[in-house]
Amino acid sequence: MTDNSNSDAALKTSVSLHPNQISVAVELGLNVAKLSSAAAVVDAIESKLGKVADQECARWFTISVLRHLRKAKWAEPSGSDLDDAKQKQLAKDCLAVEGFSSSLRTVTKDARSKFRIIGFASSKKIDRGVLATGTKAYKIASKLIIETGLAAQKTQAASNKTQSKKKATDQPLGLEPELKLESKPESKPESKEVEKTVVGRRAKRRGYSEDESIGVEDNVEATTPVKNQTASMSKEEFAGLDAALSKNDAEIIQQNWGDQQNEDRWSRILGLLAGVGFFVFVALLFL
Repeated sequence: MTDNSNSDAALKTSVSLHPNQISVAVELGLNVAKLSSAAAVVDAIESKLGKVADQECARWFTISVLRHLRKAKWAEPSGSDLDDAKQKQLAKDCLAVEGFSSSLRTVTKDARSKFRIIGFASSKKIDRGVLATGTKAYKIASKLIIETGLAAQKTQAASNKTQSKKKATDQPLGLEPELKLESKPESKPESKEVEKTVVGRRAKRRGYSEDESIGVEDNVEATTPVKNQTASMSKEEFAGLDAALSKNDAEIIQQNWGDQQNEDRWSRILGLLAGVGFFVFVALLFL
C-alpha cells in the first residue's frame, strides 16, 4: 500500500489524527490504516523512534513555541526556516534545562498533542490543538528561543512577502516621478540699486553720513519728475545724472577749499595777535 493510500485510510479511520501525525507515521513506514486511534498511532511512532522519541516530541513542541512567538501560520516545521539539525539542537537545549522534560511529559500526555504543530493560549483546549502558555515547558522553551534571537527572525517567505508589499506601496501606480524644476530667480532691474550706490557715494564725499545719504537719495528721487514710478532710469538719464552730480561735486569741493583757506588765514592772524599780546603783557610785568 502506498503512502497516499495510508494517509487516506488514516483519515477515514480516525478523525482525531492530525495531518502532522499521519505524515510522521507514514515516513516511519507505519501502516496507519491498521491503527484505530490517535493514541495507537502515537504509541507506534514512539516504538519506532525508540530512544529519540523524547527528542522528537520536544522538537515538535519547541517548533510550535517558535511559531507562536513569531505569530506565524506555517503548518510544518520546515516553515520555520530552520533545518533539521538546528531544530534538533533546539530540542536538545530545552531538554538540557532542568524541569523541561517532566513538564513536557505532563503537557503532552494526551496523544493528540504529540508529534504535531500545536497552538498556544492562556488556557488549553486539547480538542482544538491548543496548549496553555503558563506551563513550565512553554516558559523554558520561549525563554531559550528569545535568548538565542530566533524569535526575532522572520521566515524567508514572510520577509519576501513584506518586501513585495512595501515595494508595491512605495511605487505609485502608472505615475512617473514628478520632475522638480529649479525655479530661477527673477531678474530685477539693477539700475535703482546702482543709483542708490552712486548717490550714497556722492553724499559721503559731501560729508554726509550713510543715514543722511539715504535722505539725499530720497530727496533726489522726490524732486526728479518721473512719468512712470515703476520704470527704471535709462542709461542716458543715468549718465546725465552722474555728470550733474560730478559737476556739483567739483563746485562744492572748490567752495570748501576756498573756505578752508580763509579759515587758515584768519587762524594765523589771530595766533599772531595773541603772541604779540602775550609778549606785551610779559614786558609790562617786568617794567
